[in-house]
Amino acid sequence: MLKRYVPEDELHRALLDLKLTACPHCGRVGTLNLHGWLRGYDEANTDGKAARARRVFCNNRRKHGSGCGGTFTIWIVDKLRRSCLGAQSLWKFLKGVVTLNNKSTALRGLSLAPSSAYRIWNRFRHGQTKIRSFLFRICPPPQLTNSDCPATQTVAHLEAAFPDDGCPIVAFQKRFQSSFT
Repeated sequence: MLKRYVPEDELHRALLDLKLTACPHCGRVGTLNLHGWLRGYDEANTDGKAARARRVFCNNRRKHGSGCGGTFTIWIVDKLRRSCLGAQSLWKFLKGVVTLNNKSTALRGLSLAPSSAYRIWNRFRHGQTKIRSFLFRICPPPQLTNSDCPATQTVAHLEAAFPDDGCPIVAFQKRFQSSFT
């Protein structure tokens, strides 16, 4: 099965298996080729752009048995789509917002502008339905007696679903092969 989210140390192995993997668009085997790196700003690399993912191309330039020409991305599991913030930092931010009940205070440990906190929070808030749908496959949500806040329930559900992982967001992306936000 094609993995869309892999740990950085397993990325090379996943890319070696491309010729044995079926294209997710057309289903043909043997047509996948590396297409380049997806680079972007990263909190760990402030000097320039860092590698965040690898693009893959289904080759449609052959005479016989050509592919569909579609492309897709294989992401490094601790990177988030459309964000310079890493999964560890996002988890720290979400835990901070839930415990402190203040977005700007939770953002203080991170090197982002205060307006970023609200954009990140809104992405999380709008993505909770998808996140909770995936989490229901693993375990029921924990019973919280003192909270009506959906974000608190989602964070608690993430902790219940991945109790032994240091970062539930990384575990979520690795387990479900889907973007967290």
